[in-house]
Amino acid sequence: IRDSLYGFFRYFIGAITMVVVLVYNKQWMSEVREEVAPYKKMLLLSAFASAIFVMTLHMSVEFVSSGTSSIIVNLCPILVLIYGVYKFKERLTPVKVMGFLLGLIGGLVFLWNSLVLSPGLELGIFFALMAMIAWGAYTITLHYLEDANKYIVMAVKHAVSSIMILPFIYFVLLEGTALILILDVWSILGLLFSGVLASGLAYVLYFSAVEAIGAPKASSFLFLVPFVSVVGDFVLGEPPEIITLLAGIIAIIGVAFVRFAGVKESEDIYQ
Repeated sequence: IRDSLYGFFRYFIGAITMVVVLVYNKQWMSEVREEVAPYKKMLLLSAFASAIFVMTLHMSVEFVSSGTSSIIVNLCPILVLIYGVYKFKERLTPVKVMGFLLGLIGGLVFLWNSLVLSPGLELGIFFALMAMIAWGAYTITLHYLEDANKYIVMAVKHAVSSIMILPFIYFVLLEGTALILILDVWSILGLLFSGVLASGLAYVLYFSAVEAIGAPKASSFLFLVPFVSVVGDFVLGEPPEIITLLAGIIAIIGVAFVRFAGVKESEDIYQ
């Protein structure tokens, strides 16, 4: 219940952030309805995938570390690439394949190094895998929303995702689970960070990346997320292990290969 509440507040605050942006841009309800009309079904799918993602992601950290859960989720570029090749007719060049494989290998090495045997490990991995599939599906839906206004899309998506989470919270409460909210300075700041930046600004930027370079290439940068956490640990005075550094270097090389393949494709098209 705590994880579902966190997901709800995260998206609810994200929705409010996007509404503020819309008001600032003087985009009112009539414009929102007009913009949303052609994309209703895909927006609904996007919101559903996003709701499943945020709930399963936070449920997974009850059983495995947040780092392990994050690593599993950020292996989803392989799913997006497979769908992109099948449905978007994405060109599968040797360089691109090598890049995705290196990113995957780097991620798996991170995962292997982070796994710690503990009660509920299998359940935690299961929820993290569900979150990975959901985020991959969400990324794919963004491809079909590329022509829509990104701020309106995110405002509607966050609002609908929040509403979708509410029934789950209600049914859990019906079973007699106590609802405990701990509100202190750090929890409030954490919610604001997750809502305004991680679910507001970051989602808009991710959507912009999908628009600019396509879903498969944009998702490939997720391979770098575990390495970013390693850099953060280093800044906080926790030097990473050699194998972790090697995994990060492999992931960086993989993303560089994917990016190089994308630049090469753009040059070929231009010529």
